[in-house]
Amino acid sequence: MKKNNVLVVDDNKDFADVFCDILRANEYNAESCYGGIQALEKAGKTDYDIMFLDIRMPGMDGVETLRQVKKVSPGTRVIMMTGYSVDEMVHKALEEDASDIIYKPFEIDKVLGLIAQGK
Repeated sequence: MKKNNVLVVDDNKDFADVFCDILRANEYNAESCYGGIQALEKAGKTDYDIMFLDIRMPGMDGVETLRQVKKVSPGTRVIMMTGYSVDEMVHKALEEDASDIIYKPFEIDKVLGLIAQGK
């Protein structure tokens, strides 16, 4: 069975790294990065099956990052993450073809289920 390549993008480095550790413990190829520009660089070089992308980040926010990722890697399934009630940004992300939204703190079992669904 092919392992999913997963990229976790969050400006909270500790969160991104721990999330990656959990994904790796569950047999996924996971990497983390800490901003939109870095995510775009990685998406241009590696085919990611799934990207977990924080909506609120300094510099390039998650919605703009999503727009750009869809241009360089249209096959990547992007799941937005947020710890805030940012309804307008959530709506924009869904309009830009985000496949799902998860709210922090989230249950890892739910996240693993989303990955397994392969929506």
